[in-house]
Amino acid sequence: MHLDLTQERLAELTGIDRSTIQRIEYGGEAKISHLLLIARELRVHVTYLLS
Repeated sequence: MHLDLTQERLAELTGIDRSTIQRIEYGGEAKISHLLLIARELRVHVTYLLS
């Protein structure tokens, strides 16, 4: 999947701080609430983010 979406734009859309988006992207721990928001914006099931 490829979306032309920056960390900054995803942060704006989800209300999650950009540094948190970055940490999650690079394998850091994430709250399920954050993953659900990200999955909704990316239009994927949350399990996709966990695989």
